[in-house]
Amino acid sequence: MQAITTDCWDAQRWGLDPASISQLTEELQQVWQRYQTCFQTRTHDGSAKAWIYLRGLLTMDDHRTFANIARRVQGVEADGQDVQQFMSDSPWQARAVIRQVQAELAATAELQHGGVLIVDESAE
Repeated sequence: MQAITTDCWDAQRWGLDPASISQLTEELQQVWQRYQTCFQTRTHDGSAKAWIYLRGLLTMDDHRTFANIARRVQGVEADGQDVQQFMSDSPWQARAVIRQVQAELAATAELQHGGVLIVDESAE
């Protein structure tokens, strides 16, 4: 019987074969690049903060505060104020992100042939 690990970095914890995740960092960066323009205005580019926030959300097991995300991604000296400002006050349009998600879902072959996508944020 295999022991269950609580290490969020252990691929087997998530039911993944360690060999299958070797390209995940590169693939995550490709996803971010597709959304990068959603965080840009004529005078401001907030896409670097979006990358920090995304990396923090996906690499932390719990306690995902702006300060903790910044420390995790930017280093122990980071306080998260720039990430919080990006999420709260920056001029990027959430609607552009939603449109990009909708476009990508519409182009997903599995969903065009009777597949269903269910988003459920209730689990922890």
